[in-house]
Amino acid sequence: MRHVYWIGGGSGAGKSTIARRLADRHGWRLYSTDDVMADHARRTTADEAPFLHAFMAMDMDERWVDRSPETMLETFHWFRGEAFGLIVEDLARMPAGKPVVVEGFRLLPHLVEPLLPGPGHRRLVASHPGIPPVRVHEPCHTGGRVHAADP
Repeated sequence: MRHVYWIGGGSGAGKSTIARRLADRHGWRLYSTDDVMADHARRTTADEAPFLHAFMAMDMDERWVDRSPETMLETFHWFRGEAFGLIVEDLARMPAGKPVVVEGFRLLPHLVEPLLPGPGHRRLVASHPGIPPVRVHEPCHTGGRVHAADP
């Protein structure tokens, strides 16, 4: 997946804005993991994604009132990597000739790292507010570092 550029980080960190600007500026495809969550939920079974299916079976009070914040975090399906394989499947179906920038909070480092072709591959990480907005682990091949104000 040499043609894939990953932007992960917390909600509100600027991932979507940065990804959209990179895609627009360079003519890359854009893949937002937020946009495919409902599709991915439909494409899984309870055996493949038990936390996701348990969450979907709950009413709003069971999801957000009756559980402790600790339990919510421990059982949050996307943070546990459930259905991450469907992101990889979707990307594998795209033609490799055109770069694609992938963004979303579901792009956890331990899930993305094995997909990088090597230690020199470029990767972007959008951080949480209060921490520098974007860190570029390697120079972007587009000619420089990426900053939240000027992707």
